[in-house]
Amino acid sequence: MEKTIICIGREYGSGGHAIGKILAKRTGYEFYDKERFIAIAKERGFEGEVEEYLEEQPMNSLLYSIALNYSRPKKKPFPFELVEELAAEKPCIIIGRCAGYLTHGQDNAFSVFVHADMEKRIATVMARDHINTRLKAKRKIEEIDEKRSAFRKEFTGQEWGQSKYYNLSVDTTHLTFDQAADLILYYKKLAEESHE
Repeated sequence: MEKTIICIGREYGSGGHAIGKILAKRTGYEFYDKERFIAIAKERGFEGEVEEYLEEQPMNSLLYSIALNYSRPKKKPFPFELVEELAAEKPCIIIGRCAGYLTHGQDNAFSVFVHADMEKRIATVMARDHINTRLKAKRKIEEIDEKRSAFRKEFTGQEWGQSKYYNLSVDTTHLTFDQAADLILYYKKLAEESHE
């Protein structure tokens, strides 16, 4: 069966977003990231309901505190329904938003977690985000990763980044983003062949 949904979780600065764009270009699949979800939310009239969700952070500071020690998933928020709906409409690449959790068990979907060592991520963030010190870049990475981790814990009860929750884990420390995309597409091909 063709794998028509590729969900990408990622550490900040590891290149997951850029890799997703490369994959979308190579496959012709739709590309859904935060900006695209915001545009769709505006079109469908529920932008306010998805704003914090799209930022991949817990819904408020109290929940943020609770999420750090939360062991069971919350009731599925409405924006999850949007992710599921878009995934069902056409082949797509989805960046973040617990998409791998939402599509888990679907034969046409697989999830990838992209990560890299801190030094590589610091260098990437300094160059991409125009940050002039390593310390500032590291703080930004840690802050965003912490929010992503708490967000996943809050809505799924799962630990963010643990390999058992993803079909494939890709370390971009020693790979270019194009090479990482090659690896993901090779996995896609093998997974499709194993279902024939």
